Amino acid sequence: IVYQCFRDTGVPPWIPTCLESVRAWSEANGWDYRLFHDEALDLVPDWFRRKAAGRLPVVTDLARLLLARELLAGGHRRVVWVDADVLVFDGTMVAWDDASSAAFGREIWVQPGEDGRVKVRRNVHNAICTFTAGGTLLPFYIDVCLDLMARFEGPMVPQLLGPKLLTALHNVIGLRLIDGVAMASPLVARDIAAGGGPALDRLRRETPGRIGGLNLCLSLTGTTRDGVLLTPTLMERVCRQLVEAASTLFPTPSDRPVFRTAGGR
Repeated sequence: IVYQCFRDTGVPPWIPTCLESVRAWSEANGWDYRLFHDEALDLVPDWFRRKAAGRLPVVTDLARLLLARELLAGGHRRVVWVDADVLVFDGTMVAWDDASSAAFGREIWVQPGEDGRVKVRRNVHNAICTFTAGGTLLPFYIDVCLDLMARFEGPMVPQLLGPKLLTALHNVIGLRLIDGVAMASPLVARDIAAGGGPALDRLRRETPGRIGGLNLCLSLTGTTRDGVLLTPTLMERVCRQLVEAASTLFPTPSDRPVFRTAGGR
């Protein structure tokens, strides 16, 4: 089953395009699909939500794991979480290896470098993640999130239980990584809206496998990052470009895999 979660009020106009793309991808592959709303957050303990101090991404980081545990207990063999701001433009994408009991997204974040060039920062993200019944990483990850939150002091860090924790784990144990869903940094989003550019070229070049979807980073909308003003209009333009011109924007050979096992960074 592929599952997602997003509120049902105040929905940005481009988010339904993303949600529909994931639902269609699931349907095309014969998988179950379910969209949760705010009721999913009720799974998170009250004390955890208080410590999150209004940081909804931190609450959602745990909610997706608790939902995964429930769905697996309900009889599904594999669960696949996809963030609501991910747009899947390649319906043939299969983002995991059936032998993997857990996998997370490979983050290649393109940002300004020196002398007008672009550079990349590599992390692990949970905009897409998958777990199987009987796997050991899901219960371990849940326990670590609860323990870390219980002991955490100071201002809450939005990516504490997601990319920061997962990247640290990957550096120690080597997680299985998914290349199929990449990150649209502000520079990449701007290039997509314009039909191409150096940041998009760098993302394609640095990604080991075929890109079939992009996380459009809703949390940055309305801000200026790396010199890019991420307006709702820009994000709508990005969505249209991905829907209408994905084969031009991402002309990677079809025989390149979208799944890559743990290993070199």
